[in-house]
Amino acid sequence: MIILLIVTALTFCGLSVYFFYKANYCACTQAGKCDNPVNLYWLAAISMAIISLVFCCLALHVELGTLLWMTLMGNCFLGGYISAKTNRKRQCKNTKAVNALLKVEAS
Repeated sequence: MIILLIVTALTFCGLSVYFFYKANYCACTQAGKCDNPVNLYWLAAISMAIISLVFCCLALHVELGTLLWMTLMGNCFLGGYISAKTNRKRQCKNTKAVNALLKVEAS
């Protein structure tokens, strides 16, 4: 039962981080349309984090549940950060390759 609660908490942590990064992406690419703090992505991120915290506290009581939740959220954010960083590098390489092809065709 405890493991099921922890796995559910981890799932909601992942969803929270996904919505957080989605909100940041939206704020960066569509400035003025979705950069307010009461955006649906922000609300979803906060809601998923609270649900995850509740599941962690149900699994291991308040003190240890909170520590577990902070660990899960930290790991999920780190995974999202690493994924975004590698994705950005891949996009830069693809852009450089396309620019090189365009220069060759223009010559």
